[in-house]
Amino acid sequence: MTTTATIAVARDAMPANASYVLPGDFAPDTDIERLARRFGKDNVRIGEVPGAEGERVDGVILFPDDASRRAYLYFEDAQRNTGLSLVRVFDDGSRWRLDNGIGIGTPLSDILRRNGKPIRFFGLDWDYGGAITNWNGGRLDPKHDPVRRGMTLGARADIGERPYPMGDAEFSSDDAKYPDLGTDLVVDEISVSFPGEDDL
Repeated sequence: MTTTATIAVARDAMPANASYVLPGDFAPDTDIERLARRFGKDNVRIGEVPGAEGERVDGVILFPDDASRRAYLYFEDAQRNTGLSLVRVFDDGSRWRLDNGIGIGTPLSDILRRNGKPIRFFGLDWDYGGAITNWNGGRLDPKHDPVRRGMTLGARADIGERPYPMGDAEFSSDDAKYPDLGTDLVVDEISVSFPGEDDL
């Protein structure tokens, strides 16, 4: 397994006030050297990143010591860190945004306004909980874009005893059983996933 190590490559860090947008210039051929040039060598760390169902896998952490800029990168070849396949962001207060303007903490009501139609999503509180499964042909529908923009919904911490959709089932954002979904649910993870290097 790869040990945690900071990459020693020439430094050319992004300014502190830079915009952090996904997918931005990330692409399947993004490698460690390019990451170090863009973000600064001290902000690119090889190590373990969160996997499915509590697993840890080899990958790269951007800004590992700064939750407002931290991102997790996953590669097709995890041993050589080549073939970027996925970028995930899920820290509260993150400055990263998808290029459609959605970021951590964006309320479901804003997503629905941008989409123009109801959405469907998995119930919360399991490994794939909150994943949006269907945009119903709205403006945020990925259609034929090979670069997929993902977001996961979670419940705000301050909703008290109000119920929200839970479990391994699909729900609709206009479900009359949950009249406060628009404000009770917010984005708690954003991601972009890429096809293979030869597919673009």
